[in-house]
Amino acid sequence: MVRFIGKAGDAAKVKALVNMVMNINTAGLAEGLALGAMLGLDLNMLRAVFSQTGAASRVLETDGEDMQNREHTCFFSAAHAAKDSGIALDLARSLGLDLPLARATKEQYDRMVAEGLGDLDKSGIAEITFKDRHKHSGDRV
Repeated sequence: MVRFIGKAGDAAKVKALVNMVMNINTAGLAEGLALGAMLGLDLNMLRAVFSQTGAASRVLETDGEDMQNREHTCFFSAAHAAKDSGIALDLARSLGLDLPLARATKEQYDRMVAEGLGDLDKSGIAEITFKDRHKHSGDRV
């Protein structure tokens, strides 16, 4: 798809917003699947239901199975997700706009980086979302 975005610099802003929304969607999907797992639901069934409802998204298509199977080969790293979320938050801050979902998502990706998971694909956010997958370095053993 080729689309005219606008004046110089606008494409970079659009990219930041696309990635911000993608990152929020990825974090939301990880939370939905993690809660489903804790509730004892079949995650294959849950992903199928998500795909046929308002929970459907491109992220579900690209990352849902990877989150379930713990396959986080990097296509878009958690470190890049943190960086791009920060760019969008800086744009919002410069305009006096508070974006709590974007802020919370950036905090999750920042945590991944701090925990040594920054090289995983953004889908690796499931590793810090699903219970008992990744031990926080500050947790007691």
